[in-house]
Amino acid sequence: MRYIAGTFRYIFKNFIFLFAFVLIPSYFLTASGDPADIRAIIDSFVAGGERAEFREVFAFFSPLNDRGWAFALICFAAVIVCFPMLFGFIEKHMRLGLRTWKGIAGRFNFNFLTTLAVFFVCIALYEVWALLAAGLIYAETLLLQGIAGSIAALVTAVGMVALLCYLISTFLLWLPCLQITGYSYMDALVYSNSLAARKKGKIFLSLFLPCAAGYAARGLIVAFVQNGAAAFVITELVYLFLILYICVLMFVVYFDAAGEERMDLNKKF
Repeated sequence: MRYIAGTFRYIFKNFIFLFAFVLIPSYFLTASGDPADIRAIIDSFVAGGERAEFREVFAFFSPLNDRGWAFALICFAAVIVCFPMLFGFIEKHMRLGLRTWKGIAGRFNFNFLTTLAVFFVCIALYEVWALLAAGLIYAETLLLQGIAGSIAALVTAVGMVALLCYLISTFLLWLPCLQITGYSYMDALVYSNSLAARKKGKIFLSLFLPCAAGYAARGLIVAFVQNGAAAFVITELVYLFLILYICVLMFVVYFDAAGEERMDLNKKF
């Protein structure tokens, strides 16, 4: 819980400096989801345990669905442009104690290739996971009917989110290691794994609890907020905070695991 509390504390203290970097990605990520698909899943499982369509289940997990893929591609492009600057800001603030946008353009050039490489690895991993999760849940709806199918699907969804968070926890520190130490990709991956091994349980919980809450919040928002515009705005806020959370978490954990002093905790700029 210390990592969760520390990450949210950093976000709220520095939100005015951070939110601009994730506003566009979170907007198009929200736009990539189809509320009708999510509502159809909720209706089928909660109302009667009826069979859901595979494309509806897949669309719940993946932004690269048949209706929202164009928005997802814009989101990915925005991530590639905005995140190198976001990581540069967080690193400079934590490492030097300087909370300023000055020099961010230079950090973009330095962080671009590493951010691009790690981002594409994460997207490939996530899409494979989304296919597996959707396939398992859809298969359960074919084999089981009524409340049994709904319970099995819910348990599987929670288990798959746990699996995803476990996989991410194994290389959560890869990007900070690349950008702070300057190691090669493989050396940084080995080093990040050695750091994460000491904190594996804490890292997993710091990922699983917020991510599970984010998936649940998305379903509840679509189910209970009838106004489309309001549901969109609330969902975007959930995505915005979740994206910021993961981006900040990796640096919070890195500085703690590596034993490096965080200057942002000692100085006020």
